[in-house]
Amino acid sequence: MKPFSSLTRAIDFYLDTRRQWGFALKTEERMLRQLAAYADEIHHRGPLTTELVLAWAVLPAKASTLWWATRLGVAGRFARFIAPFDPRTQVPPSGIFGLEGRRRSVHLYTAQQIAQIHDAAATLEPVESLRAATFQTFWALLACTGLRVGEALRLQDADLDPQASTLTIRRSKFGRSRCLPLHPSAVAALRAYQEQRQQYFPALSAPRFFLTLSGKPLSYSQAEKTFRRLRRQLGWQFSPAPRLYDLRHTFTTERLLGWYRQGPEPVDQHIYTLATYLGHRHIRHTYWYLSAVPELLALANARVAAAWDVAQGGAHVS
Repeated sequence: MKPFSSLTRAIDFYLDTRRQWGFALKTEERMLRQLAAYADEIHHRGPLTTELVLAWAVLPAKASTLWWATRLGVAGRFARFIAPFDPRTQVPPSGIFGLEGRRRSVHLYTAQQIAQIHDAAATLEPVESLRAATFQTFWALLACTGLRVGEALRLQDADLDPQASTLTIRRSKFGRSRCLPLHPSAVAALRAYQEQRQQYFPALSAPRFFLTLSGKPLSYSQAEKTFRRLRRQLGWQFSPAPRLYDLRHTFTTERLLGWYRQGPEPVDQHIYTLATYLGHRHIRHTYWYLSAVPELLALANARVAAAWDVAQGGAHVS
């Protein structure tokens, strides 16, 4: 096989081949395209080199080492795949920025903080406009359902069934769909938003559920930008800084804590239900929450110790 004529050609070959094997590679494509753009920007010619990858991986300079490790991991997998087809390819060293798959610390919201961000959204200008209602409803839905941010943003009117009190999440992560039960109070709040939205945009048919002042679907960047603005307005100085996605972590953690506090019934009997509800592909992603929160980890360890005591006939093992 002839060497690739450009880095972009090599990336195309890598993505096309691996997608034939069933990989989505959305994040990988975005990052590799950024790598190719960087190579063009610095007038790099020829095959992939370690120098090129390392210079690109540490951009931007103020990013976290986790971000650098992720970029290096993506470029490294690409290099290892391409090297047999183009021996000129240099495979960069792995792990120099730490583990790629490590998770960043999360912020667990208190009920008071969730109420604060909800109330702060009411001050968004223009006051008493659809904008305030959109963000108040959006925050509340994330907090009470644990939806991924993208799942909430992609909702359509038809996904809400008020009679059945359910919300359908269509073709989310890994192409899976699921149907979630809603509390009557959540259904009432979503219906109230629909009615208010209809007053502003009566001609729209089957729109996205959450809309901006111009009637366009609310985007991820708009949601993030508004959240950061309200976070500054509230004067929050928490470390790590709270994220929208942390509402999902808070929902899951509170559910697990509730089960552990209820009594001796094994939480394992509920964990598959929770994994399905959250749309997790692997059960280990749900179990991760046990190790992410000290109180959860302590409760889980206490359950294991108690079960061991029972198995040993009540004898304490030191």
